[in-house]
Amino acid sequence: MILAFVLAGNSAMAFQDLQTYRATDELINAMQLEGDTSVRLRQLESYKDFLYSRLNTIELPDIETTPDNDPRLEEYRSLTEFDNYVALIRMRQVSAKSCHSTKVHIENSTSREGGVVPEAVEALKILSALCT
Repeated sequence: MILAFVLAGNSAMAFQDLQTYRATDELINAMQLEGDTSVRLRQLESYKDFLYSRLNTIELPDIETTPDNDPRLEEYRSLTEFDNYVALIRMRQVSAKSCHSTKVHIENSTSREGGVVPEAVEALKILSALCT
């Protein structure tokens, strides 16, 4: 438990929203336990619905009067970016080819220089659970 709080303070995390992190961890764990890929795909779609709902329930400050570096805006941007990467995970059937091409697509879609961004890393964890 202490390790979770130490990690939560790490700036390399994609976002700080604990509800989203918990749901992401639960999704990954459920997918890893599920042998049926069609069920894992349905689990992913349910998670996407959760993430969409979560983004729509976060209260944003007034954009016109709030500085760009406000932590609340940065958090929302990070969650939105994560949502965009998760949205790239769309397959009808899970195969080695579709998993690899989706992984490459996410990696190539990172919007910052210096490698794969934390939001994409979180999405790649979901992809890995889906594809294993």
